[in-house]
Amino acid sequence: DGSARAPKRGAWKKLLWVKQAYPDNYTDELQFLSHLQRNPTLRPYEFWPLVADSTIIVQHVASVIIFVCCFVGIFKERVSPVSVVSWATIGTVLGWVARDWWIGREEEQRLEEELRAAASKLADAAGTPEASDTSTPLPGAATPSSDSLGISFHHPPSTRGVSRGPSPDWPSLPDLTTGHPSGAPTFATYSHYPPYENRTSRFSPRNQERLATAKSAILIYCALLGLSPILKSLTKSTSPDSIWAMSSWLISINVFTFDYGAGVEAKFPAPLSTNAALMASTVLASRLPSTTHVFSLTLFSIEVFGLFPVFRRLLRHVSWVGHLVLTGGLIVGAGGGLCVIITGGAWKAATVGVVLGGLLTCLAMGMTSWWLIGLQRFKDEIRGPWDPARPVIRRRWD
Repeated sequence: DGSARAPKRGAWKKLLWVKQAYPDNYTDELQFLSHLQRNPTLRPYEFWPLVADSTIIVQHVASVIIFVCCFVGIFKERVSPVSVVSWATIGTVLGWVARDWWIGREEEQRLEEELRAAASKLADAAGTPEASDTSTPLPGAATPSSDSLGISFHHPPSTRGVSRGPSPDWPSLPDLTTGHPSGAPTFATYSHYPPYENRTSRFSPRNQERLATAKSAILIYCALLGLSPILKSLTKSTSPDSIWAMSSWLISINVFTFDYGAGVEAKFPAPLSTNAALMASTVLASRLPSTTHVFSLTLFSIEVFGLFPVFRRLLRHVSWVGHLVLTGGLIVGAGGGLCVIITGGAWKAATVGVVLGGLLTCLAMGMTSWWLIGLQRFKDEIRGPWDPARPVIRRRWD
């Protein structure tokens, strides 16, 4: 019987570099679906966390609507451009002061945690038998270095290489900064200290950062004053319809390309979104009647699209209640301003706009959250051992 004399094949393994009694395209029918996984990375959405995350989108869209309403009010001469940019500048300064205070408080907390961690390490090191045996140095014995305890003490520059006089307990050491044994400065210095450079400043790093921020603000202010006459005549030969269409597209690009998932560590907003918004404000400012209008709108756009997103992210990181209060204020301002611009009314129209804007915003946030939850039913990701291996890319060498 030929079948009885046939050698028994071993267990199949999914290894091409091992010689087996199976073809390369062989698939074990018994093990094919044993490691099947459906939606292994699926994280079910929850309603209220989705609503909370959607406040980031609401804040940015409301900011864009407020900017457009301010431009229409300035263009129709219903609002003074100086008052708009003045209130925006006051809010920007207050936001910067709050940001500086928050960052200082976080630095103090981090410093306290580091000090407590260092103190606990010192206590652990002092409690070991080795530390208790070597706690009292003998004459002529070397003392433990401060670096062994995890703390480095920085000596003042004036004491480096300076003799401190003979000591009765310690042997005199040769000058480490001498080049040649004979005393001639032939070789390079043997000192382990780096060459000292006097880079001391009268201001602390925090004060230096504040001065740099003030210099940047003054530079931007002066640059806009000089560029306002040029920006006013930038699109003089372009038809108004082209200006409105171009600005609409640029503002849409700003809304759809904004980095809504950026954390507090991001120092600047998304470059494409910010550049599109600033370009739209420049195009719109070229249609205003005077250089004062152009300067005010351009500076207002920098504060809204460049600085305000940074403050919003930091506020969300620091205080969730403050984040919700800011979201409500932006909804009120956007709804009231939009209704006033559309109808041409005053306080009554603003009140109606606030009510309608709040209701529509809440309805949109709830409906989109339920819609995203419902879309997860159609997610069907299949993963198994037949998938190609995913390479692990290291960002840096170990």
